[in-house]
Amino acid sequence: MSGNKKTNTVIFGGKFDPPHLGHQLSIFLALEKYKFDEVWIIPSFSHPFGYHPGDFETRLEMCRIMAEPFGEKAKVLDTERNLGLEVVYTVNLIEHLKKNFPGNDFSLLIGSDNWNVREKWKDFDRIEKMCRRIVVIGRGENEEGSFYLPDISSTLIKTMIKEGKNPEILLPAGIAEYIGKNKLYL
Repeated sequence: MSGNKKTNTVIFGGKFDPPHLGHQLSIFLALEKYKFDEVWIIPSFSHPFGYHPGDFETRLEMCRIMAEPFGEKAKVLDTERNLGLEVVYTVNLIEHLKKNFPGNDFSLLIGSDNWNVREKWKDFDRIEKMCRRIVVIGRGENEEGSFYLPDISSTLIKTMIKEGKNPEILLPAGIAEYIGKNKLYL
């Protein structure tokens, strides 16, 4: 970028186990509706709430497949793995990114499910101060007064696979094939 204009970047973290259309639609909204220059998709390496997501490399690769339609505007980063922390909190991630990428103006993209439990996050007040803005995207029909996405979850997709149902309609192009080829979530 020329001059002193910072790149308007939104951080989109999560388990992405697996990434689904709700995640992909969130990227689209960040770029098209909210006009961010780029979305940094950062899968969690160690989850602070004690979740144990699937293999990190597998989730990273599925995120790359999900991000393909957006070209260079959507970057998949393995930053959390490289922080060397036993548990990575969002506040640590944002501090790291701000320090190492001073040419970026960071915001945070989160789902309404996380927004509703933000008091459980470590130093959420600091996160709010470090971020230019926090964009909350809802899911399901219970969201009042805001835009919301279809009620799709990774848990639903994993359950469908275990029950022998095909979740392809809920997944970005290429993800169902990747899951099938690698025999995931059986």
